[in-house]
Amino acid sequence: MAIRSLSQPGAPPPHGMQPGTRLRQSRERLGLTYRDVERASYELACQRGRPDFIVHLSRLADIENREVTPSLYKLYALAVIYHLDPNDVCQWYDVPFEGHFSDGNHINAPNTHLAAPPARLRVPARFDPAFDPRRTEFLTRMVERWGDLEGTFFNQPSKYLYGYIGEDDMRMNPLIRPGSLVLVDTKLRQVKNAG
Repeated sequence: MAIRSLSQPGAPPPHGMQPGTRLRQSRERLGLTYRDVERASYELACQRGRPDFIVHLSRLADIENREVTPSLYKLYALAVIYHLDPNDVCQWYDVPFEGHFSDGNHINAPNTHLAAPPARLRVPARFDPAFDPRRTEFLTRMVERWGDLEGTFFNQPSKYLYGYIGEDDMRMNPLIRPGSLVLVDTKLRQVKNAG
């Protein structure tokens, strides 16, 4: 597996602006002081019943000025207080949560298990005029333009779950090959014999 070289500590991220600077700008845009942020984080910690959400003055100064990476709880607290999407803030720190589905596709596991749904799904937006739905074709050759289907459709309560068929699970082979991703209808509990 090839791993790209990681930037040196303190080196600017690829998008140019340091994450701490972005957080400071977000705070200043809302007119919040360090004390306001600390107070709001205490309220969030009380509401959630977890002191890990508290962002002390000194820690906030380190995050903004010394490029200290906040813990998961503090990152969430700052996103809540600044009214930011936590996924966007994570991307500032080069943690692409929205890519978890595609990044995990090549990592095989021996056991069958449920999988988290994708944040978005690529779907065909426009087909080639020569596309004939009656013929079997490679879909990638017949699509002129792809679009994204937002994950909000998947995050609604649903009767479907995603599953991963383990590399060692041969029970459904060759119908469903090991290593496949499947959509599971949780309401169906019995196999129906159609004759």
